[in-house]
Amino acid sequence: MPFPILRTSLVVLTEIISLLEPNEIVTASLCSKKVRSLFKNHYQRRKPSKWRLSMFAFSSKGCVDIIPRTVNNRKVVMMARHISKLAGAEHKLIEIDGYKITDITFESGFPVLYFQDQVLVNKMIVDYVTDLFSLNIYGLVIDKNGIWAFDWLNSRQEKLLGGMELSKNSNYALNEDKTMDDVLIVRNAPSSDSVSIDFNVSDNARFNGKLGPVDVLLFDSNEHWVTYENLVKFDAIKLFVYGSTLSESDVNSFLRHWRAGGSPRLAFLRLFFKNMYTFIENFDEDLEIVETNEVRRFLVVAVEDVDEIQGNYSIQRWDGVKATICCELGYFTMVVWHTDKN
Repeated sequence: MPFPILRTSLVVLTEIISLLEPNEIVTASLCSKKVRSLFKNHYQRRKPSKWRLSMFAFSSKGCVDIIPRTVNNRKVVMMARHISKLAGAEHKLIEIDGYKITDITFESGFPVLYFQDQVLVNKMIVDYVTDLFSLNIYGLVIDKNGIWAFDWLNSRQEKLLGGMELSKNSNYALNEDKTMDDVLIVRNAPSSDSVSIDFNVSDNARFNGKLGPVDVLLFDSNEHWVTYENLVKFDAIKLFVYGSTLSESDVNSFLRHWRAGGSPRLAFLRLFFKNMYTFIENFDEDLEIVETNEVRRFLVVAVEDVDEIQGNYSIQRWDGVKATICCELGYFTMVVWHTDKN
């Protein structure tokens, strides 16, 4: 026998909703306008402020997911795919919130909508989920075909994005390096918590703009274009560069820049070198670097992600602030001790 949820008391209903996962809420809300209104009213009264919505806009698909508690608990709540991805010749036309979609299926506990216009259906699922939970989009993950989503999101919500990731596209053309460069310069979100960049670009690609301020900045794979000139322009608290081709001379120049007061917000720098045999071991005398064997703990990204830093060297900035340097085969780490509670 079906459960009479629409005739359930508010107290019992609140308990029932609290037991449902976000993807189950979205799926159930599609049953009827009354059920959707019930869920919407619930979340308007009890807005889940710690939940974070993310939008993914790729050339082949889009989706909205939620992190309700921890990063490891991320759940897709709604997905959109182009009609070409739908098997079978016969499709049923469905209307949701004035949008006419070609078909809808359910996979792994969440609805998948099929549409001819990929941009339109991406907008539709974002409108639907944000309205249902009374939340803004916090994070954005796009490939180069999803650049439109940045301005669209920031124009529809008062609060700027908290995080952004530029991801690789399997169809990316290497002669379109300027697209990546324009994205990084024009799409500079000053209030972001994090920016992650994972683009494939040609060996001749260079980035000439400023990026930040952000809390966490991550460059992942094929980042030979991150030069010393770029490094000193990145305004981040925690900076990660994978696939780095920076030389020992570049690292010395950056340390000289920092020691003179440059990159004042930087608290954590980690370079993962493309050549895993790279080892930084020769520092210029004017840097006044001294050897050390101190061991300290540093909160890298999340509460559960604490690194134990065993330093090889210590360096001091002009104002007395010290930093620990750890040199190991394949990577270079620098932790700036702004306070004793880093």
